[in-house]
Formats: sequence, structure tokens, C-alpha cells
Amino acid sequence: MTWELDRLRATLASVFVDQPPPSRLGWVEPISLLRSGEIDVPTAGKRAGTTPTRISKLAETGSVSDVLGGEIPVFTLEQDTKVRATLGQLLIGHLAEQVFEELWAASLGDEALVLSDDRLARGDTDYLVHDRQGRQVFRINIKFAGSQFRRARDLVGLEPEDCFALATYKIHGALLKQHTEGLPYIFVIVCVAGLTGLHVGEIIPDDLVALSALAHGVKSITGKRGVEDAIVDRLAADPAAFAIESAVAAHLTEIRNATWRVLSARRADLLLREKLFDRAYALRVRAFARNYGGAELDMHFSLSEDLSPLSEFLSELRDRGMPGLVTRLERGTL
Repeated sequence: MTWELDRLRATLASVFVDQPPPSRLGWVEPISLLRSGEIDVPTAGKRAGTTPTRISKLAETGSVSDVLGGEIPVFTLEQDTKVRATLGQLLIGHLAEQVFEELWAASLGDEALVLSDDRLARGDTDYLVHDRQGRQVFRINIKFAGSQFRRARDLVGLEPEDCFALATYKIHGALLKQHTEGLPYIFVIVCVAGLTGLHVGEIIPDDLVALSALAHGVKSITGKRGVEDAIVDRLAADPAAFAIESAVAAHLTEIRNATWRVLSARRADLLLREKLFDRAYALRVRAFARNYGGAELDMHFSLSEDLSPLSEFLSELRDRGMPGLVTRLERGTL
């Protein structure tokens, strides 16, 4: 698509409601307002954080590429598919986290353990759990799976619907963090067959997809991941504003109706060591890294046998507290 300044301004305004857009994207609104006569040059320069002379010249051309300070690449169909898949996967993750918070509140309410958001740190965990004294007691990483491993039966001895893949480096990293901090590390897993990033990405409005592509395509724009996060946050918070409320509600229902499970980092590591060559089939494939460029070395777990129901975990946490779980988490029986 071809961006015009006013269209880009409207798209940014629909996403960045309570915060300014990052980098040069924040110049779009003041320049657009200056061109329409709604503000003067000094005000526009102040809002954009640049000189009146510069803002005046940019307003004269009205070129989006000039305003953003870089050439705008052609947006191809291939890019559209890729961006939709990425945004769709992020939206699924956001919805899964929303459902997890609901399940936690319904089971534990205002009990002694408090769930706190750790996503802004952009680390490898989504939540930290604290006791009432504010002490950290364990970490949680939410994992969603929508694609089934169709060759699971032949390659790892599991039925596709009973198979969950987790990258071995993530298991190692989780256990290393657990050893370093002295905090149990827990993966919370939910699987909904067919609910993939590309499938969910189909509901995302064209302008939002193009905005994400624009942020990634123009080199002068920084905070590209922040643009993706802002898009997904707005879609999840107010889907009605983008006429996708029924689709989002349907996906939420799918995730709520799924069976949620837990897997401690300790148990994942023990199973990895015990069943390494049976379940990490990439180790049996010659030149795997070269022949499957970009593929991760995964360990495959049985959902029904290797993982425990989240409901059981939350019930035990509610009834017995952390002391009742520490031994199981350390021994890797949960």
C-alpha cells in the first residue's frame, strides 16, 4: 500500500492511544496538524522535538518518506503473510496470558501468593510470583502451541495431539536461571490445534499489518518491537474498535476450553536426559542444522504423561502453599 500522511496519522492514533509513537513516527501527528493549520510551526517543532525550520520544511513536502527519514520499501504479499503470522502469534500469546491470569485469580484469588507481570523486562519469563512479604518464590513462562508435529509418531514415538515441543536451549536456560536465582522455574503450557499465528493474523486490519511492516522496513525508525506490542495490546484491549470482537472472543473461548498443563524446568531437564535420543530426533539426523536452517533442536514431551494439569498445580498451591510444592519442583516430579 502507499502511505499518505493523514492515513498514517489516523492509523497511529488508533494504536497509540495513551502513549506517543516511538522514534520518527512521533513526528507524523504534529506535521499533519501543521499542514492542516491546526497548530503553528513552533508548536509542531516542540511536539516533534526538533527545530521549527526542519519541521516547516517537512510539512511543505508532506512526504511520508521525508517525515520518517528513510525510503519506504515496497510492501509485498510475502511480507504481508510474514507480518500477519508474527502479529497473530503475539496476539495468541497475549490472549493466553489473559486466560492464565483468569485461571490464577479464580483458583488463588487474594491468597498469600501474588502474580506479577514480568513481560516488560523482555526476558525469558512472563510472570514472577511473590509472597506477601514481596519475596520472589518462582518464575512462570507461558507456552502456547497451535501447530501439531504431524510426524511425531514416526520420529519421536508420540501421537501428534499428545506431543509438545520445547527447544533444548530454553530448558537449559530455565534451569540455569533456577540455579542462579534459587527460584523454581515453571513452564505453563496450553495447546489449541489449528490456532496458529497465520490463522489469527488473518483478522488483523490491513493498516495495522502495514504499520508493523513500515516500522520494520524503515531503518531510521527505532523501537520496532514496541510498535508490534502496541498493535497487539490495542487489538486485545479493544477489539471492537477494529471490528474483530467476535473473532477475538471465539479465540479466547478456545483457549479457555483447552487443557492447561505445567512442566517444571527440573522435570524437563530430567526427561531430556532420560529420553534424549528418543525425543530429540534432530540429534539422529545427519547435518540437521545445515539441512534445516533456522530450525531449533527440540525436545518432545508427552502432554498426557510428562506434564501435570495446571488445575492440580493451582489446587496444591492453594491448599498446601509453596512448602508443599518445593520438594516436588526440586525433585522434578511436577
